[in-house]
Amino acid sequence: MMYNPLLILAGVSATLAVTPEGFEPAADSTLLVSFGSVSAEGGNVLEKAATQTAPTIGTESQLTGSSFAVLMIDLDIPTDSPPATNTLLHWMQTGLTQSTTATTVGSTTAFLFQNNSGQAAFAEYIGPAPPARIPLSHRYTQIVVDTSDATADNLAVLQSAAASRQGFNALNVLTQAGLESKVLAGNFFNVTNPGPVTSTTNASNSTGGGSFGNSTGTGSVTRTTPTPTSSPIVPGAAMAQKASGMLLGIAIVGAVFVTL
Repeated sequence: MMYNPLLILAGVSATLAVTPEGFEPAADSTLLVSFGSVSAEGGNVLEKAATQTAPTIGTESQLTGSSFAVLMIDLDIPTDSPPATNTLLHWMQTGLTQSTTATTVGSTTAFLFQNNSGQAAFAEYIGPAPPARIPLSHRYTQIVVDTSDATADNLAVLQSAAASRQGFNALNVLTQAGLESKVLAGNFFNVTNPGPVTSTTNASNSTGGGSFGNSTGTGSVTRTTPTPTSSPIVPGAAMAQKASGMLLGIAIVGAVFVTL
C-alpha cells in the first residue's frame, strides 16, 4: 500500500500529559495529534466518528534523526474477566522522515514528518471503536520512535510483532528490537462508547479478529475486524489548541488511522 506524506506535528509543552500513567516506554516530549480540526492531545475525549482516519502528528522542534516510526496502541481492550484488560496495536508506520523546514501551524511552527518513500505500514491504521463492554472508555496511545540506526533485523522484529495486533506490548517489542530507549515523543486520547454495557460475555468487539485472550490467560472475546483504512493520508484543517491550558493551533493536512 502506498501512502502520501504523513504529517506529524510534535511536542510543545512538557506540562501536557504525554503517555498514560504506567505506560512503558514513557515519552518525555509531547506529540501533538489532531484529526482534522479536532485536537487529540493530553487525554482529550474524542467522538469515534472523528478518529476513523489517521491523524496528523509531529513536533514543534526538529528532532535529531533521519528515520522515524509511529505506533498507536489501545490500552483498554475488554476481556471476559473485567476489570482486567488487554491491548491492541492500531497502527505501526515506519520509514517516516522529518522536514528540515518549519511550517507555520497556527501560532507556532512545526517540523512535519512525511512518508516520502511511500513505505507500506507494518500495521495499517484502524479507527477506534470501543464496544459496549467494560471498560467503555479506551485510551489510545501514540509514540514516535527514532529508527535512524535500526538495522534490517531490528525492523524485522517490529514487522513480525505488528502481524499480531492483539496483546501488543510496546515495551517488550521495542526492547527486542533494540529501540526501547529511542522513544522521542508521546501522546494519548480517549474514545468512549456511550453504552449501555452489554450483558453478553462474548460481545462483538469492533477491532481485531478471532478470539482474544484476556490478560489473565482465560476466556475470549469475539471481535469483527474492520477493513483498515487504505485511502492516502491527505492534508486536513488547522485548529487552535492550548498548551498547559492555552489552546495550541495546529494545521493538518491529511489522515488515515486505527479501531477499538
